[in-house]
Amino acid sequence: MAPISDTQIEEVRSRADIVEVIGAHVRLRKAGRNFVGLCPFHNEKTPSFTVNREKGFFHCFGCGAGGTVFNFLMKMEGATFPEAVRSLANRYGVTIAEEARRDPRASADRETMLRAAEVASDFFAHVLWEERAGAPARAYLKKRGIDIESAKTFKLGFAPAGASLAAALSKRRLLEAGARIGLVKVSGSQAADTFYARLMFPIHDAAGRVIAFGGRVLDDRLPKYINSPESPLYSKARNLYGLAQARGAIAKADRAIVVEGYIDAIALAQAGFRETVASLGTALTVEQLRLLGRYTRNVFACFDRDRAGHGASLRAVRTFLEAGMLGRGIFIPQGFDPDTLVKERGAQSFAALIDSAELLVDYFVRSEAAAAGSSVSGRARAAEHVAELLALVNNAFEFDLLTRKAAEMLGVREEVLRAQARKGSPPALRASRETPVQRTAPARDMRTIAELGVLAIAVAYPELREEILASGALSDFEDRALAAVAAELCASGSEPAQALVALRLAPEQQDALSAQMLDPLLDNAESARRMLEECGRALARWRRTREVKGLVAAAAAAGESEATAAAQAIILRRREQAKAAR
Repeated sequence: MAPISDTQIEEVRSRADIVEVIGAHVRLRKAGRNFVGLCPFHNEKTPSFTVNREKGFFHCFGCGAGGTVFNFLMKMEGATFPEAVRSLANRYGVTIAEEARRDPRASADRETMLRAAEVASDFFAHVLWEERAGAPARAYLKKRGIDIESAKTFKLGFAPAGASLAAALSKRRLLEAGARIGLVKVSGSQAADTFYARLMFPIHDAAGRVIAFGGRVLDDRLPKYINSPESPLYSKARNLYGLAQARGAIAKADRAIVVEGYIDAIALAQAGFRETVASLGTALTVEQLRLLGRYTRNVFACFDRDRAGHGASLRAVRTFLEAGMLGRGIFIPQGFDPDTLVKERGAQSFAALIDSAELLVDYFVRSEAAAAGSSVSGRARAAEHVAELLALVNNAFEFDLLTRKAAEMLGVREEVLRAQARKGSPPALRASRETPVQRTAPARDMRTIAELGVLAIAVAYPELREEILASGALSDFEDRALAAVAAELCASGSEPAQALVALRLAPEQQDALSAQMLDPLLDNAESARRMLEECGRALARWRRTREVKGLVAAAAAAGESEATAAAQAIILRRREQAKAAR
């Protein structure tokens, strides 16, 4: 694949709104000149993740992650730098000129797999709405009460019989990519569609790209559903059906509703609960909850009001706590699922279930207390089970409140339950409850901060680049590779810095640079100039200290006559240091 020019990289960066891009993954709120939210790269309760639209950088002051809009996509989606640039270019209508065509014989990479999935989605949708073969599926949707608007919002389609998709992929040289993501099965020169005569549900990632499919029969054939296999694009444990459609509603409502099935999710969205997602045929996972945690901490999981649903809800409590959430349970009356409930009893009946949804931890404790009865052994066993669960609560305030409530519900002494729960907690969790977490980035030495500060000034204010060169600060850098990057940037005049920063700095340097970029001292050129002077003085001081240390080492290793000269040089350097300090 041909390299992307610096000019094109800057065009993509200038068009891509970093707040909009990150806001698709993180619920952001305005805070002065910045936007803040919960960091998607580590679990936290208090927002430390900061985005600045004007400067084009983000930084988490909790875990230290940071960088440009490209770095965010690379961290969030595991993309390479070129993939991140191309993804944003497609989104914002920037044409990336290619100097060389992709070799059609090359193994399908991530981009071609995404293209194959998109082609398949468009193909299935075309068959559903435009072909006679889609008539049975259209009738099925009408029978299930799914209107056209909802079906098109979720991009439903229909897979016809035969090898129709295989032919469409082959025509576009995407057959190998289609095979890698489970759309077709290839044997020698023959290719067959994986899905046929099924209503198709495209599964999107959080950015709205098709990564997999689910297919449902329209009759009584078994299996009723088949789903895409695990692939380089898709893991069912790490994705959620409908998240791309629901994420805006989740952020607005500050809650998410989780159901089991595709049609349940569509039916609830159609009934007005647009913050609904589905768990892709698996019990909720920690990864799925952490994915939802980027948008809200308030997650409501739906369970059947029967023995199986009761057991599933009790198992889900641990999953929620391991993901750093409490979670609430919505229990669907027997004989219904979310789809049929809103159709037969109306949206208000489901809204009432949301209003009465109980914390899953409370439900667990109440269930244990009911099962224990009045016997001492039963109540002691129930208290042990609850203590094991409370040991997973990592928020000190939540732990305190839940322990008090649980002790009252179980009829045991609070201090005994608290002590037992603490005993079962990992040491790090115990410490987190007793000592407030220090919400600062990883420690970095002051010299590195000063060097990155000079680079940040060069990135933010091209008009100061000549002053940086003239100041001599770059010659005092101890990190000569970083000095070379800064010198190249300053010598470029007013050329944009994003490509150089992204390609030449190590990931940890980009993280640290983002913290400097969000420093209020860089909010205007005058304060940035003062910051440059301070960094320059500090770097010169550390350079002289390094020189003295070098002379001391040389004197220790020298002979008698050489030692005298070395001592004189040390005295001279010391005088220079004292003079500079005045």
